[in-house]
Amino acid sequence: MKSKFNEYYKLSEKEIKDHWENDIFCFDANVLLNLYRYSPSTREAFFSLLEKVEDRIWITYQAAFEYQKNRLIVINAQREAYKDIRDTLSKKKGEIEAKLNSFKKHPYLQITELKRQLESAFDSIGRDLDKLESKHPDYLDKDPVWEKLSILLEGKVGDDFPKEELEKLYKEGKKRYDEKVPPGYMDMKEKQNEGNRSLYGDIIVWKQVIEKAKTVGKSIILITDDLKEDWWYKFKGKTISPRPELIKEFKEETSKRINIYQADKFLEMANKNLAQQTKQEAIQEIRNVRLADERDIEKEIKELEMFLEDNGVEDFRKYARDLIKPKKSDFETAIEESINKNKLDNNE
Repeated sequence: MKSKFNEYYKLSEKEIKDHWENDIFCFDANVLLNLYRYSPSTREAFFSLLEKVEDRIWITYQAAFEYQKNRLIVINAQREAYKDIRDTLSKKKGEIEAKLNSFKKHPYLQITELKRQLESAFDSIGRDLDKLESKHPDYLDKDPVWEKLSILLEGKVGDDFPKEELEKLYKEGKKRYDEKVPPGYMDMKEKQNEGNRSLYGDIIVWKQVIEKAKTVGKSIILITDDLKEDWWYKFKGKTISPRPELIKEFKEETSKRINIYQADKFLEMANKNLAQQTKQEAIQEIRNVRLADERDIEKEIKELEMFLEDNGVEDFRKYARDLIKPKKSDFETAIEESINKNKLDNNE
């Protein structure tokens, strides 16, 4: 059983240790971009680990391209956060004041005093926000993260696919997305108007990782902060493992193993397998960033449900989930068919 479906089984502690001592470490663009979202101390802890394994780091051309393309967008989003918070505070302050004004004739509520306290509280928050913004580094002018990554990754970025190969890959990607074959098919809704290079970015990364493993004859440890179900096998909201289809495809193409981790898990595993000493506070901060992203995905699902409901789609909640639900593997389908057949046989 295990020899036929080893993509569903966890590796032993010894196997994991061997991989961590010998494999190539490959980082997706989202991991590099998330460095801008960490506190300075956590970012330095991450860089400390990167420097420890720098002789075994390699990233795909596509990941490097996506990092360069999106770097300024992420930096600007961090700056814009202060304005967004001010706008939110102003809106909420207005809403509370309007609500208080509706109770002007209340015999016991001291509306004027409550409004004074409200004004004082929001002013205090505003001053704190101003202080934080004044300390925020201007990475648009000088970006130490970019500079450090540029040195660290020099000579460690793969080549791009030729134009003709990319065109073939776009056609393959469309077929894979239509059949919900991972990875990347969940980008269809978000990136369908951004051009093929962006739409099929995950496929390009995936194929370039496979080509690297073929070329050097080594297994890969891939670190990605992509959270969607076209990368991860989830059951009832819990992430079980990377998608087994990915592990199987990688082995069939390269005869090697791929291990896939999110950034927080990568640091945890490094503590265990590389004698790294990243503090738990840093790991937790990185995990919190990931969890915030997962909540954003749930928000996107809710928005899709509302859209489907507004357009008269029956059973809109189920349909919204079906749009993002991963395609069942042949193994899962066979198991379900076997269970259903046994139920029928028992009922006869």
